Amino acid sequence: MKKLIIAISSIWLLTVSSAMSIEFRPSIGISGNMAVYAATGTEENFNLTGAAVDTTVNEHGAFVAEYGSIFLEAALNDVVSVGLDYAGSFETPENVSNEDQGNQRTVSAEFSDLTTIYAKVNVPLGGTYLKVGMSQVDVTSNENGGSGNTYGNASTDGLTAGLGYNHEVDNGLSVRLEVTVSDFGDVSVDNGQTNKTKITVKEMIGARGTLSIVKSF
Repeated sequence: MKKLIIAISSIWLLTVSSAMSIEFRPSIGISGNMAVYAATGTEENFNLTGAAVDTTVNEHGAFVAEYGSIFLEAALNDVVSVGLDYAGSFETPENVSNEDQGNQRTVSAEFSDLTTIYAKVNVPLGGTYLKVGMSQVDVTSNENGGSGNTYGNASTDGLTAGLGYNHEVDNGLSVRLEVTVSDFGDVSVDNGQTNKTKITVKEMIGARGTLSIVKSF
């Protein structure tokens, strides 16, 4: 969260310092995204006193997510733009343990409110541009069966960078195609019990392909 605030503040200062010499050109866009995310998940089961870990399970996995997003953007000049991108939620596949038994348990993670503050820099290659920013997403661990306990929410942030192409159509409309990669920080949640179960998602990376329709004013 602190990193995201710093990024927003830095871009805001850039915007204010540039406002006296330029005229903003706002844009709004709607996007379809296909992304691949990979991470390592660790489940630690503590003893009755909560002082030590009895068992540890590590799982490595990847999943594909499809989701929509919207963004607002302001061109500061012919080269640099700043923007804010927001996506709803997407969920990992369920991990099933003790399948077809009385104590069958399924666990999944939901990612919501994926927000990216970014700078877009046009390069002298037609409509090609570079993009760099900071992303933040809320993570919720969902468990069905098993202990019946619930887990809290947590947030993680990370750097995002990518390359895109903008094709202008007519009347302020354009189509964009871009690819970005993200590297997120570790995040942990537990079920709040003394003999707690702690779940940590770490080494989370993602690659995202985006097709956007943009209206500039």
